[in-house]
Amino acid sequence: MSTIFIIDDKVKVCKSLAINFEQIGYKVAWANDSATALESVKNNKYDLILLDLMLGDEDSRGLLKDIMSLQRNIPVIMITGYGSIESAVDTIKIGAWDYIQKPVDFDLLLKVIEPALADGQSSGLDDGSCAEMGNFITKNPELLKLLAKSRKLAATELPILILGENGTGKEVLADYIHEHSPRRESCIQKINCAAFQESILDNELFGHNKGAYTGANSDYQGIFERAEGSNLFMDEIGDMSLAIQSKILRTLQNKEVRRIGGNKTITVDVRFIAATNKNLQELIERKDFREDLFYRLSTAVIKLPPLRERKEDIPLLADHFISDYCGKDGEKKKLSQKVLGLFLDYHWPGNIRELKNTVQYAYAVSAGTEIGVDDLPLGMQQKAEKILPAENIREEMEKQLILKTLLKNKNNKTKTADELKMSRKTLYNKLERYGIGDA
Repeated sequence: MSTIFIIDDKVKVCKSLAINFEQIGYKVAWANDSATALESVKNNKYDLILLDLMLGDEDSRGLLKDIMSLQRNIPVIMITGYGSIESAVDTIKIGAWDYIQKPVDFDLLLKVIEPALADGQSSGLDDGSCAEMGNFITKNPELLKLLAKSRKLAATELPILILGENGTGKEVLADYIHEHSPRRESCIQKINCAAFQESILDNELFGHNKGAYTGANSDYQGIFERAEGSNLFMDEIGDMSLAIQSKILRTLQNKEVRRIGGNKTITVDVRFIAATNKNLQELIERKDFREDLFYRLSTAVIKLPPLRERKEDIPLLADHFISDYCGKDGEKKKLSQKVLGLFLDYHWPGNIRELKNTVQYAYAVSAGTEIGVDDLPLGMQQKAEKILPAENIREEMEKQLILKTLLKNKNNKTKTADELKMSRKTLYNKLERYGIGDA
């Protein structure tokens, strides 16, 4: 049974909504001020939060940011009867799921919260797991599905192959899989196969016996032995020599290794998680990667999308990196609208890693509370000169998404609203605002 937390300064509103929700089976709690609400979020697990944009004279966007820092994956629906749509859209940028306008139609409210609850449950990411998995911050539907798939695969003993460009979070996903696997009590072992020459990689993987070569003054356990009972993450497997590939294939098949200079085999209980940014099929065609090893490793494949395919996450990630960089006592800064527009337009060949480095550099050199184009690295400043000023970047993105979805659904507004996870009323309001069709 889902628990909904209502935050509104009007007791009558809270009681009315609570009665309606409880009649259809939801559990409900509420608070009438930001301090009480924040304390309750710290001490309780809620499935969804309804938050009034104005708590008396207090703008609740600050409270929303605090909630997101505590439970980033909890769906928050904003209720607004004040200000402009722009303020409500700003809450989406902060991390709110959606917003509805007063007076609240309860039937329409249900149509908004039901998909939000479903998504919150499917993501399965509470505050604790979010901290354990690192910086996997997303609202992207495809990535949320990938994370759900990863959790299912984590429970198995199947080898997993993670594909993705540099900087997309392959190692973070490996950590996430480990934390959701039966082997999570043992420390995951990791090795970057591109970081070593062949002879050194051989030694790091399989170990050696004392006297195996000059300087081998004692026995040395390779990473396969050190990963006993746990998961082994092998990054950049496309950079291994064919000789090393053959030895790894034997280890996968026989679950045993032989140290350099050793005569006996050692049984190992290791679960493989491999990753690469290369096209293994092309390497196979060029005879640079063993086809039989590929089929052994690719029993379960997860392909991480590049950042340019999950642009809705860019504001969330940028804000997270700013908060992470400034810490609790540092000065909180925000991106200017032009910088946000540039970020949304940029290709991000280095993906999340490049975004993080860019944001932290800009934060460090910026003088004010707003990060401007002049604070960005020179190459990105030059990109900015080609971008037209845009004060309503997010609104334009939303407009284009609505147009695309309407076209896909042949102007069926019910289907469009469902697909966009908003109520029909919200959709009609947006159609009217953006001057789309016969709203």
